Amino acid sequence: MKPILPTLFLLLTIQSQAVHITHYTVNKPFCYSDKAIIRTFNMDGHRMQLVVDVNTLHTSTQLVIHTLGHPCGSSRYTKLLHKSTAAPYPVTNDGLTHQHGGMTLTTDLCPSSKSGFERRLYQALIDRFKHPVPVILFISGRWIVHHEKSLAQLHRWEHEGKLAITWGNHTYTHPYHPGKPLEHNFVLSPGYDLKSDTLKLEQTLLERGIVPSIFFRFPGLVSDQKSIETIRNLGLIPIGSDAWLAKGQLPKQGSIILVHGNKNEPKGVARLLKNISIKKTIPKLSPLSP
Repeated sequence: MKPILPTLFLLLTIQSQAVHITHYTVNKPFCYSDKAIIRTFNMDGHRMQLVVDVNTLHTSTQLVIHTLGHPCGSSRYTKLLHKSTAAPYPVTNDGLTHQHGGMTLTTDLCPSSKSGFERRLYQALIDRFKHPVPVILFISGRWIVHHEKSLAQLHRWEHEGKLAITWGNHTYTHPYHPGKPLEHNFVLSPGYDLKSDTLKLEQTLLERGIVPSIFFRFPGLVSDQKSIETIRNLGLIPIGSDAWLAKGQLPKQGSIILVHGNKNEPKGVARLLKNISIKKTIPKLSPLSP
């Protein structure tokens, strides 16, 4: 979803690539008009709010102008929040895995020791689809801090109107322990604080002039009831996938496609590029329409 930044935020971001965020606070969503306020924070001395349009699900930032509101009731946002976090709680691929619209492409940017990113993937999208091309980037903080130039290029394509990026949350650290069972791995790792790690990623994006969306993807697609409830209490909507291309899952109408944009899973990218080049199974891409 394309960020809608207040003039103040935009000017500060242009002047300095790293604004300072403090007193980052989670709000139990309260609404005024068609907006739900989910965060308040200080940005270089200015009190700000992160808000969600309860109909379109778009996020934006604004100066604090409302401190009182009403419960968000039966809005689209509220209904989707509860639907995506309802029981049962499978260990893998919980949350929304399919949608009512066309195919949506999601690309994960997990921590990676590889330099750069899958430029060939995003360049192919720009070359072969109508601009701006909708894509969700589920991004991790540890990827950002080691790939600032790659992030800047993605951000540049967004501002040039080539990509319509929805900035999804993939946690800051994206914990992973090779060989450990799923029940004790990823966000289920002993001692891991999912809430603080998720909020740290949001702040990392805001400090770079990027507005985080309400969409969240669990690292490894691994979760349990407690972690799902944590994400729900943060006002975020977990997104899974029914077409993880590197695992051989084929996309179909309504699929949420998963590939990695960090060079860690080239097989999935190769399959996507082959499909879009011959327009075999991915004739067009759509924004997420859950």
